[in-house]
Amino acid sequence: RIVMNLLVAALLIALSTAGHALDLGGDKTPQNGSFEMLENRLEDVENSILNLLNQRLMLEQLLSKQTKNRIIQGCDEVDSSGRYRLRLPSTTFGVICDARSFDGGWLVIQQRLSGKLSFDRDWDGYRDGFGIVGSASDFWLGLEKIHQITSGGDFELAVELRNEIGTYGFALHSAFNVAGEDELYRLTCSGTEAGNLDGRIGAGHGELFTTRDLDFDKLEDVNCGEVYGSGWWFYDCNNVNLNGPYKKDNATGRGIYWRGFTDAATYSRMMIRRK
Repeated sequence: RIVMNLLVAALLIALSTAGHALDLGGDKTPQNGSFEMLENRLEDVENSILNLLNQRLMLEQLLSKQTKNRIIQGCDEVDSSGRYRLRLPSTTFGVICDARSFDGGWLVIQQRLSGKLSFDRDWDGYRDGFGIVGSASDFWLGLEKIHQITSGGDFELAVELRNEIGTYGFALHSAFNVAGEDELYRLTCSGTEAGNLDGRIGAGHGELFTTRDLDFDKLEDVNCGEVYGSGWWFYDCNNVNLNGPYKKDNATGRGIYWRGFTDAATYSRMMIRRK
């Protein structure tokens, strides 16, 4: 609202000053300096607008700083997307809220934008989380944090992807929950209720989380986490893995994959929202 008021003020100043310059009395000829006066007036208007734009930038930076430090109980409390501090009964930590997509209220738990961050991590890494939790960075929030959040109520899940040719895909799941470490972060997730991504992030059998150093998938002789360089709720390695290599691995022919949509997505985001 403050930024909009500044822009309106700048427009009014510009119109008022320009109008005043055009209404100057006397002979408006180069001989009496009217043109030079008009140029000076217009220069003053430009400087005023530049000053207001600088003030706008300063206000936006201040708002971003205030938002970053604001403590919330959930992303359904916020009207603006950005970084906040989420307070749970046992801890407080930084999160990214999305107030725009799918009617807002979403908390981002995974984001792949650039491939600068490796997702080939061990159990401890996936449990604790990694990367910088920011709107423009790659990160994994952490299984323990996801468990603590989803244990506090009923949550739904949104998945967004962009495949190798730039096609956008999404899936909305009406139920999402991650159990605690004592249950190996067991996944509960419904099938896709809306969107163009068929299936679900797991096979629907209460998958346990698997990493390169701890194998809990359903294949006896294969560790999907080791083969596909990531941690995920694997069943048989074939359905979905949003934590795979950012670029397609030559050995497996896959990166970030969702069967039937992409073998090497260039963008991935997972978000949860309290129902």
